Amino acid sequence: MRFTFKQLRYFDAALRYGSIARAAEEMNISQSSITAAIDLMEGNIGSTLFRRIPAKGIVATDAGREVGQRVVAFLEQCRHFESELMSLQGSPTGTLRVACFEPSAPYVLPPILKRIAALYPSIRIDLKEGDMQEISQLLRDGGVDMALTYNVGLAADQPFRSLFFARPFALLPADWPLAAKPNLTLADMADLPMLMLDLPASQSYFNRLFSSQSLRPKIVHTSKSSSVLRGMVAAGLGYTLMNIHSRVDAQDLSGYVTKPLLGDLEEPDFGLAYSAGNEKSAVLQAVLKISDDLVSEGQFDSLELRPRTAG
Repeated sequence: MRFTFKQLRYFDAALRYGSIARAAEEMNISQSSITAAIDLMEGNIGSTLFRRIPAKGIVATDAGREVGQRVVAFLEQCRHFESELMSLQGSPTGTLRVACFEPSAPYVLPPILKRIAALYPSIRIDLKEGDMQEISQLLRDGGVDMALTYNVGLAADQPFRSLFFARPFALLPADWPLAAKPNLTLADMADLPMLMLDLPASQSYFNRLFSSQSLRPKIVHTSKSSSVLRGMVAAGLGYTLMNIHSRVDAQDLSGYVTKPLLGDLEEPDFGLAYSAGNEKSAVLQAVLKISDDLVSEGQFDSLELRPRTAG
């Protein structure tokens, strides 16, 4: 091979970022090293792999994208090979690239990461956050090994391990009259001001909840941050719907209350999606076993909020 492993990694970084400067920043090297790696590969392959666009960056040619697919596949094989070698002594060792649906990260990640650190300190987690569309793309492109996300918009053959069913619930200002009711329906709130989580797939899901009952929400504000929505509800600007219930919500001390929703409502399955090609990885199997143990211990039960029964 006329180029080194490092140069392949430099090429991969340039392809992912579409920028020599950003690739150099990620790899913590000079821009000239990235440029040299690209020039070397283009010289050896005999084809232009990137088009340089002044003041905008670089764009892969058709040949560049084809070469890039093979480089990514090779680097993945090398990474798993290294991990398996290091795990031969018994304890899984290596890096697991994990993506997490951003609004859920503060609630689902800590118990998993804490258990990994306690049982397998040699496993390193490389974490990415994003919306559901971004996570689905990362899984398809091989950008991550595993993702904590809803089973929404994933490929039909995507391996998925369930953690819990996330039933929707309402957050509303504590001084609203509805706050005194033990349970609510969507019809109770349809004419009230709603604050909507504005993320791909999320907004369509919440709209679908209303349309399934022949209702339409009265949306007055949107935000891409669930934390911002909580603050807006506490300020009395409206109510919102969410699927993951936090311990902070349960305390009802922040100017808002949480209420279960009655009715036949779509409950998305939240869990671990992972690459079928990595299924035999000792690191991935260790994390899947940890997730199964946490489910059996009821560690995620508090994240579900279901209607309260009388008595």
